[in-house]
Amino acid sequence: MSIPAGIKTPGVYTDVNINTLRTGLPANEQKVLFVTLDVLSGQFTPVDVYDTAGADSKFGKNSQAGRMIKAAVKTNRLVNAQAIALAVDGVRTQKALHTESGDAVLAEDGALIEP
Repeated sequence: MSIPAGIKTPGVYTDVNINTLRTGLPANEQKVLFVTLDVLSGQFTPVDVYDTAGADSKFGKNSQAGRMIKAAVKTNRLVNAQAIALAVDGVRTQKALHTESGDAVLAEDGALIEP
């Protein structure tokens, strides 16, 4: 493959190596699984999370999954992540106020009331 005469610069070595051509995004063969304490979300099977807004829609506003994916994307913008809530019978692990029956106390707009 020759370089067109119009782009040659005197005194500057230019090389075109077509053998190392890469197309598309680099392969990301590793996956990350976030195990969160967002039990009130009811998300007990792994789901793909791509950004904070998507994680918050699946796990609730200001969820641990949302904060985890935000940090992961900041570290590696091509991260392939899934999240799941940890299900423990009889244990309430999400930081929220609960009634005596164990139900979460919600505001009028449906948001969790946290201490």
